[in-house]
Amino acid sequence: MKKKVGLVILLLIEIICIIGVYVVGGQVSPWIWSGCIFIIAPIASIALVVQIVIGVVRGCKRKNIKWNMLYIIITLIMAYPITILFGISILTYPANLSDKETIEIINPVEDSILLGGKDYKIHAVWPSECYAYDIVKEPYDINSDKLSDYGIYQANVYCPISGTVIYSKDTEEDILPNTEDFQSSLGNYIFIKVEETGTYLVLAHLEKNSVNVSIGEHVTQGTILAKVGNSGTTSEPHLHVQHQKNNPIDMKIPICSEGLPIKFVENN
Repeated sequence: MKKKVGLVILLLIEIICIIGVYVVGGQVSPWIWSGCIFIIAPIASIALVVQIVIGVVRGCKRKNIKWNMLYIIITLIMAYPITILFGISILTYPANLSDKETIEIINPVEDSILLGGKDYKIHAVWPSECYAYDIVKEPYDINSDKLSDYGIYQANVYCPISGTVIYSKDTEEDILPNTEDFQSSLGNYIFIKVEETGTYLVLAHLEKNSVNVSIGEHVTQGTILAKVGNSGTTSEPHLHVQHQKNNPIDMKIPICSEGLPIKFVENN
């Protein structure tokens, strides 16, 4: 009886998680998705190992292992999201919002290349970044340890859409490419509250002392905001652009923000 109850509880947890992420959506989904990765999956991984050991022992004693096999299957499913943390998962966050949630922006860096979308797994697995873009310029991905070798380094960052600067930071030093000496995730950044929608745009990995705007300042499309650097968790110089519903200042766990779509348009 206890085995049946335990299995039913695990199945209910799994069903609730699936419905919360793929059906409910909205600002609930990012929290459930993150909870599955950072809480449920690690616990399920431990339970999976325990059930495998118990199953092997019972099998060696020629005892019935039907219940162990059922527990192994369900805990394996619940543990799978942990593969996201190791970069080997086929899962991506279900980014399926309609066009009405999309903002149109200009490319904030001239003659640059946009990296993003569902196949860009670095972003696609996280609720806050599932619609985000990394912007680079040739040459890039060259494995050089010199910042100046990268085409986008110190390039001007133009305001992609009109809004109000709600917060900024430009005190963090650039790190060398492909190193882990970062002080924070975003490094230097600018947060803009979009005038038209009331949503928020994040521009991150800026160069130290390069921000040209002040908190509370209204900025218009095309204004020079800063320069691209290599601050924060970044393998090489690039500009991270992220659109989200939640005010980034208020989010204690940034990855649980609800990411929103971006459409790049020509600068008129």
